[in-house]
Amino acid sequence: MTDHLSESDVWTARLRDFLHDCAGSAPVEEHDRIREAVLLLHTPDRSAGPMFDPALIEAMLACGAAESAVLTILGSDINCMVSRGSAGTCLATLVLPDGSEEVICEGATLALALLAAYVSMLLAGLERDDGISAPMTLPAGARLH
Repeated sequence: MTDHLSESDVWTARLRDFLHDCAGSAPVEEHDRIREAVLLLHTPDRSAGPMFDPALIEAMLACGAAESAVLTILGSDINCMVSRGSAGTCLATLVLPDGSEEVICEGATLALALLAAYVSMLLAGLERDDGISAPMTLPAGARLH
């Protein structure tokens, strides 16, 4: 007997894997994660998410502008706050568009924390839309409120 996964299940699994990768990445892996985000999240159709130009993201990475690249991926509709503690821990807070919830994630860099928070927000939205009540399993270091 073969179980077939829906497209939504595959998408959710890919997002969870990417969230785990963001939370576990070292600063030297930052550009790799951003490039993976481009492959995972890029859509030429604004209705499916933020629209961005992958060539622009690559140009930003070439200039060392990782945070700007991630903010471009997230789009201008996202409300966010980032902070870096004295021990080098970076936190990103995103507020859901309706203002109902905040998503807070930790990362080795500000860009990685922003990516993790954004993917957490997407996952929370998918679970809310699907009526899934099971709690998410987040990787060590990632916090979701």
